[in-house]
Amino acid sequence: MFDIERVRTSWRNESAAIDAVVRAMSAEAARQPVREDGWTAHDLLGHIASSAYSFVHFLKPDAPPPPDGPVDIHDINAQRLQRNRDRPWAEVLAYWQHIRDDVAAFLEASTNDLGTQPIRLPWVPSAQNAGDVLRVLILHTRSHREELVRGTAMPVEE
Repeated sequence: MFDIERVRTSWRNESAAIDAVVRAMSAEAARQPVREDGWTAHDLLGHIASSAYSFVHFLKPDAPPPPDGPVDIHDINAQRLQRNRDRPWAEVLAYWQHIRDDVAAFLEASTNDLGTQPIRLPWVPSAQNAGDVLRVLILHTRSHREELVRGTAMPVEE
């Protein structure tokens, strides 16, 4: 059974953990690779924010319908990656904070009924309803937050 309070709590926890990593990060530090494929904290934070926007945007009552037909999520991610790489770190941080707060406000205004709302997102074909989409949002955010934490951890001196 879908529990909006659980989603709210998970979003607050994930957001706070991301904030703890990036809040005081310098632009130079944000441009250092944190993954083996070369993605940086700058890249990951932009990706987390863009993805959260996409997941929640189409759940809002006044949102246009998602695109029809197949969607190449790898192409979308590559386009977003490049767009975010072209932005200064301060803009990426501000974008994250805006999206973080927008998602939190959306979740606060939502009820358990949201979980059964049918939805079709071409880039998340397994999602049948808003509850599924919100679960993916939390898992996606958590996964990338863990990458941020691992990739930015200072080595422990022995």
